[in-house]
Amino acid sequence: MSCSKEDGKKPTRGEIRRRALVDAAWSLVKESGIEAITLDEIIARAGGSRATIYSAFGDKNGLIKAAVGENCSAFAEQMMEMLDDCEEPAVSLTRLASNLVGHIWTPEATRIFGSFLTEGDRFPQVIDAFLQNGPDRLHRRLARYLAESPARSEAPVEDPEAAAKLFLDTLHGDWLIGSLGGRPPRDPDTPETRRWIRYVVARTLNLPIDAVPLTAPG
Repeated sequence: MSCSKEDGKKPTRGEIRRRALVDAAWSLVKESGIEAITLDEIIARAGGSRATIYSAFGDKNGLIKAAVGENCSAFAEQMMEMLDDCEEPAVSLTRLASNLVGHIWTPEATRIFGSFLTEGDRFPQVIDAFLQNGPDRLHRRLARYLAESPARSEAPVEDPEAAAKLFLDTLHGDWLIGSLGGRPPRDPDTPETRRWIRYVVARTLNLPIDAVPLTAPG
């Protein structure tokens, strides 16, 4: 994620310092979870001082909350780019599902989520940042997209909120159960996964299976 502003202005020293701290904290979350992280480790990677962290984030948990929230928000935005208002929803949802499966079925994503499951009760604000900026944000955007789909499709979605939940919960649930069971990662490019995604999209949009493509560009 870039800290450059849309108006073209260069980031201030304070913004650069903040970004370095957030990036360092996120790297450590990915490597070792939440509880094991120390301020000394963050400072060793990003520079700065404890005073800088306390001033900008309040404490270590505030910094980790910011790191998780900002990176989950960036991921949700990346997934939202899969939704194209100029094409049939079946195509956009196929692309979204393929990209989402490809990103969450990775050792890194599984490791991060595993640490959230085991440490979440001790760091509720961090977990809230994950949920609000990641899954919840993507759900709201997808529900809004589906609510507007009648303008692009002859098959309007009757309940966009429920349809978005069905779609995302199916993809996330498959990943969660598979991860806990130690199953090998899903490859979005295999025929089996493509057929499964096709079925999920068809159920979400209440379409016949033949109306959903097996693949989507992008």
